[in-house]
Amino acid sequence: MREAIDRVIEEQAFDTLAEILEGARTPELRYAVKQLARSTDREEILLDHAVRLASRSEPASRQVACGLLPKVYPSDSKGTLALLLQLADDPDWTVRESAGDACGKLLRKHFPRMMEVLREWREHSSPNVRRTVLIAAAKAARTRRLEWAEPLLKLIEPLLSDRHPTLRRNLGPFTIGSALLRYYPDMTFEYLIKWSTSNDEQVLWNVAMAFSASAGPRLVKKALIILRKLSLDERRYVWRAVASAMWKLGRKKPEIVRPELARWLEDERRVDVAREALKYL
Repeated sequence: MREAIDRVIEEQAFDTLAEILEGARTPELRYAVKQLARSTDREEILLDHAVRLASRSEPASRQVACGLLPKVYPSDSKGTLALLLQLADDPDWTVRESAGDACGKLLRKHFPRMMEVLREWREHSSPNVRRTVLIAAAKAARTRRLEWAEPLLKLIEPLLSDRHPTLRRNLGPFTIGSALLRYYPDMTFEYLIKWSTSNDEQVLWNVAMAFSASAGPRLVKKALIILRKLSLDERRYVWRAVASAMWKLGRKKPEIVRPELARWLEDERRVDVAREALKYL
């Protein structure tokens, strides 16, 4: 496939390129992005390629368009962002993922400007666009740049109460639990303590579910400080999130979590949480 990609790019047969890319795997799509970028030193031409590919019906072509956009942003930031916003709300989930990846790359390279953009997108009517903000924040967190920790936490903070399933599946478990808590454990834990004082059940759900992700076991003793408090919440939506976090923590740190749950079994205020968690341990 790579030879075919090289050939059609050299011939500038972009309609044929779109046909070749359909059904291609991620490595081939990335290769197409790289080769298109190498084919010209004029960013306006590269943007034209992105616009053309973004208009195609094949999702793979639109994924390649996403990959080109970070490369053309310096020459036409307005045009790049307009197209990226469109792709962030694409009907195809693979394109939306590629748009989120492109946003993350732009955030890492142009942090102050992209933070302004993402604050606007945070208020967008489309949950897909709001989710793109979460993906970008998670990808930027991987740099471990300490000066970015608090701005990224503040960026996602207004979305904690967003009840849309698209946001809910990603915010607590992924953006916080697998990214921010992993790369900025101290600062993120401080924010989780602050957020745990909220009365909004969606905020509390996100706080609890943050400890169900990959970074949770490393902070299990600190996590219990918050989870003990949230386990007293009488709302089923909240305490079931606590139970989920506890059984996932318990699988990694049974020597710490099992004795805690045993104590909860003797506490009438927490017994339902303990029973729910122990079903899976």
